[in-house]
Amino acid sequence: MKVYRTDEIRNVVLLGHGGSGKTSLAEAMLYVSGAVSRMGKISESNTTSDFDKEEQKRGFSISTSLIPIEWEKAKINILDTPGYFDFVGEVEEAVSAADAAVIVVSGKAGVQVGTEKAWELCDKYNLPRMVYVTEMDMDDASFRQVVEDLTVRYGKKIAPHFQPIRENEKLVGYINIIKNAGRRYTGIGQREECEIPDYCLPNLKILRDSLMEAVAETSEEFMDRYFEGDEFSVTEVSAALATNVQDGSIVPVCMGSPINLRGVSNLLDDICGYFPSPDKRSCNGISQKTNEIFEANYDFAKAKSAYVWKSIVDPFLGKYSLIKVCSGVIKSDDTLLNVEKGTEERLNKLYVLQGSKPIEVPELHAGDIGAIAKLVSVQTGDSLATKANPVLYPKAILSTPYTYKRFKAVNKGDEDKISQALAKIMSEDRTVRVENDGANRQSLIYGMGDQHLDVIVSMLKERYKVDVELS
Repeated sequence: MKVYRTDEIRNVVLLGHGGSGKTSLAEAMLYVSGAVSRMGKISESNTTSDFDKEEQKRGFSISTSLIPIEWEKAKINILDTPGYFDFVGEVEEAVSAADAAVIVVSGKAGVQVGTEKAWELCDKYNLPRMVYVTEMDMDDASFRQVVEDLTVRYGKKIAPHFQPIRENEKLVGYINIIKNAGRRYTGIGQREECEIPDYCLPNLKILRDSLMEAVAETSEEFMDRYFEGDEFSVTEVSAALATNVQDGSIVPVCMGSPINLRGVSNLLDDICGYFPSPDKRSCNGISQKTNEIFEANYDFAKAKSAYVWKSIVDPFLGKYSLIKVCSGVIKSDDTLLNVEKGTEERLNKLYVLQGSKPIEVPELHAGDIGAIAKLVSVQTGDSLATKANPVLYPKAILSTPYTYKRFKAVNKGDEDKISQALAKIMSEDRTVRVENDGANRQSLIYGMGDQHLDVIVSMLKERYKVDVELS
C-alpha cells in the first residue's frame, strides 16, 4: 500500500444497531475496491473484519477492526465497530479516532436504538455523518420509511440523494435525486443511464422535496428562493452537500445492498466527496514543556506526535498499538517518547492493518491510522511524541462497567495464569475491570453486561487455555 498525504485520507467509522450490516458493508467495500479477490460472508466465518474466533463463533463483531481501502486517489480507513451495547467501549475508542461516520440502518428493521445511540455519539464527538440504508434487496425493506423516521427524529437536515429502483423484488438500479436521473446496475461498481420508471415518481417527489428542504435550510438566501418556488441547480445542491455535510447541517442518506454489491461504489464516492480529510478537523494536546495547548490539527509540517487509540494483544497475532498520527510524519525507524510514562520506544516497523493482516509501510502522514508492533511500555490512551516536543493528548472517555460477577478458577493452581490472561484482556478492552474483595475473600470481574462477561470467560478458555466459573 502506498503512502498517502493528509489531504488524501478519510477516517470513517461504521456505526449502527447490531445486525444492521456494518461488517457486510466493510467486506463489500474491500471487494469493490479490489483490495480482496473474494468477498467473505459472516455466515461462512471468513470476513476480513471479524477475524477473531469469538466473533466467528458468535456471528457478530466484538471488537473494532481497521479496514484500509484505496478508492480513486484516496485512502479510506474504515473502522468497523460492534453494534451490541456490551461492546460499546470498542465503539467509543473508534469514534475518538474517526473524522466522520457512516450510520448503517437496515431497510427492513428501520431506525433502532443502536441508530439513535450512534447519532448521539456523532453529536458528542462533533462528527460529520451520512446514513447508509442496507438490505434494499429485501422485499419488505422501505427506503422512504427510513427517511421519514430519520426526519421525524432529526429534522430537515436529512437529505436523501438516492432512491432505489426495484423490479421483481430485486434492487436493479437507483435514481440520482440530485440529477433527477435513473441508473441501472450493469456490473460491480458499474451502471448505465435509464429512464425513471413511472411507479417511482410518487416516492421520488417526496424524497426530492426532503432533499431540497435540507438544502434550503443551509442559508437564508436558499430559504427565500425555496419559498418562492425556485429550483436549485445540480451544481448548487452538490455544492451545498459538499460544504454542509462537514459541519453536520446536512446528513445525506444513500442506500444499497452490500451482499449483492449494489450501491457500494456510490457510497465510496460520497465518502471521498463529502467527508473531510483530517486536516479539516481540529486536534489539540498539551505541551509538557510549556504547559500550553499544542494545536496539532493533523499538520504534517509540525513535530511528530500520535495517540494510541486501541491495542491488540493476541497470542496468535502478537501485540499491536493502533495509532492515529496527530502531527508530522512518523517513519519506521523513528524513536518516540511515551509521554505519559517517560520511556523512549524505537518503532522498528510501521503497519496498516487489514483486519488481522499487517501490511508494512515506510511512513504514516498526519491524520493517518496505522499500527506499531511490540511497543513494550505503550498502552491504549498513551501519547507518542519527540523528546524535544512532548505532547500529551486527552484519552477517550469510555463507559463505566457496572455489571459484575464473582469468578474463581475451575482448576486449582491456575490463579496466576488467569491473572496474567485477564491483564492482557484488560489492556485490549478498557471496559473490563477486576477487583479483589478482600473482606469476603472473592474476586470480582466487571463488564458492560452479561454477554460481555460471557465473551471474556470464553476468551480465557479459547485463547489462554484457562477455565473460570462465574457466579
